[in-house]
Amino acid sequence: MRLLAPEKPKAPTGEVSAAAKQFDPFHPAYVLDPYATMAAMQKNEPVFYSPTIDTFVVMRHATIATVLRDSKRFSAGIVSDPLTPLCPEARSIIANSEFDVPGLLVNNDTPSHPHCRKFFGEPLRPQRLKVLQPFIEQTVDSYIDRMLELGPPSDLARVLTWDVPALVLFKLLGIPNEDIPRVKAYADSRVVLLWGRPTAADQIRLTKGAVEFFRYTTQLVHARIANPRDDYPSDLLRQRDGDDARATIRDIIAVTFNLLFAGHETTSSAAANTLYAVLSRQPIWDRIVSGSIETGRVVEEGLRYDPPVQAWRRQAKEDVILDGVRIPEGSHILLVFAAANRDPERFAKPDEFDPDRADATQHVSFGMGAHFCLGAPLARMEIGTMIERLARRIPRLSIAPENVLSYLPNTSFRGLRRLQAAW
Repeated sequence: MRLLAPEKPKAPTGEVSAAAKQFDPFHPAYVLDPYATMAAMQKNEPVFYSPTIDTFVVMRHATIATVLRDSKRFSAGIVSDPLTPLCPEARSIIANSEFDVPGLLVNNDTPSHPHCRKFFGEPLRPQRLKVLQPFIEQTVDSYIDRMLELGPPSDLARVLTWDVPALVLFKLLGIPNEDIPRVKAYADSRVVLLWGRPTAADQIRLTKGAVEFFRYTTQLVHARIANPRDDYPSDLLRQRDGDDARATIRDIIAVTFNLLFAGHETTSSAAANTLYAVLSRQPIWDRIVSGSIETGRVVEEGLRYDPPVQAWRRQAKEDVILDGVRIPEGSHILLVFAAANRDPERFAKPDEFDPDRADATQHVSFGMGAHFCLGAPLARMEIGTMIERLARRIPRLSIAPENVLSYLPNTSFRGLRRLQAAW
């Protein structure tokens, strides 16, 4: 997360098509349903320069896979740079604070990335995460208990999918439950700050929040130095064993800071999006309830069909050509995962939600290559558990007639803000 990211090169001055000029990921209609626009651009202009966001946009699955696997020509360093550069006052707030979050995982490149990925990924191995399964089940059941006690309708996004991934992450990180609202509020703010169009006033407010949250994370890690526990920061400190060559305290603070956001917000969104997809299709929900379809298949198709990470970023390290379009060195590139996941050249009938799809796992929702998401096994576990427990305990669940779709405007993240359900 480089809030004081360097200036990027000037935009190309070549001809820009009328369609590319009109492409606007912040337009309310696109935010509500981007898929028709994605399909049209993918078919007619799969790589284009968008003056609206001053970025090259890539839509095809094969091309996106190529970029993700090619760390020699494409840098991940800009992944979490603000899309809208910070105003002078916001930059001053960061520059005059102790905020220091270096690139280590998602926004890091060779030669240091492989070492960082191995070190910080060790405590997140699937075997280590499996011990969380009973806690996940208990947590989901406790939220379903509350839903049943209050009765329908119930907002699944607010009373289930929003909190459960946070509680699981807090369990992993050793954070008190009472801090959930604080962390969740920051997650929303970070989406807007890094991938949205905040005003100068918003930037000032959000950068102050980032500094405050960095202090919170710093205090957490130093508390574990003094009093180690059975949690992720303590595991990292034990692995470090006082050796800065393995990782510095600053590094551990930075990764913990980033996990407090990325470790739950995307899973919350994926769960809500997938539940909306299956509850909107009664025959599929009936199959889940009857157990005639494997939950894992439903989870993978949900991740493909309406991914929580709609797009991700790279920067060209040299002049490159993608699908016939020349992209100058230094240019920013937006890889539209959601479009790749519905590419008809990769998936048959891509706009259909089909849990029987044999190749659903070929989606790029968790990335690909050296930066494949370390938290993927945990996310799959949580989403699957929520679907299974709901199907078992509230089999007549359905979308409430009064449900209204709402999403947070930004270039990269998509998750339902409300999901009213009845039974």
